Amino acid sequence: MTAVLIDDCTGLWRRTLLVEADGSRDDGTDVVWLQGISAYVDSRGFAGVLTQRGEVFEWRRDFDVQPPGEFPDVGSVQWDGDTLVERGVHADYVEHWVRDGGPVGPCWAVWLARVPSPATPSAADRHGLLLRVGGRFGWACGERVEVGAVGDSAWNALDVGTSGPHLRVGGVRWDVQRSEGDVNL
Repeated sequence: MTAVLIDDCTGLWRRTLLVEADGSRDDGTDVVWLQGISAYVDSRGFAGVLTQRGEVFEWRRDFDVQPPGEFPDVGSVQWDGDTLVERGVHADYVEHWVRDGGPVGPCWAVWLARVPSPATPSAADRHGLLLRVGGRFGWACGERVEVGAVGDSAWNALDVGTSGPHLRVGGVRWDVQRSEGDVNL
């Protein structure tokens, strides 16, 4: 097995195997993880920023539809051929990830804050993350976390565009708090 650099991770990844602490195996659940420069969105319902220290990666969950787990999401990651093998640091598990083919550009992400209005919903819906990697996108806001294809019905429903100095996503005006990559709508 060889070392992985965070720059090697850009793209859409499919989990091909999960081995739990008790030895149970799951090779049939459709799980995808879309990784940008540092931003990521995971179809299991969480999104945030990926960081690396040596071979240890941490998926900081800025958006999560589940209550916080007992431990942070931290794994030791190495290459085995074309497969990323992730081994839990704080929990005993192994996951195998294989990248889908296709371009990884354009690659950008924006962290958003809803423009205040009298109709602003709960605090959970006041922040969002929009990620694009090639022909894929990830969107996280409140209880909504999804990964899809640019041009599909979910992307079209987001209706991404500009509204004066603001970004418009889902008919809502947002201020860009932070961005990475060459944002091109």
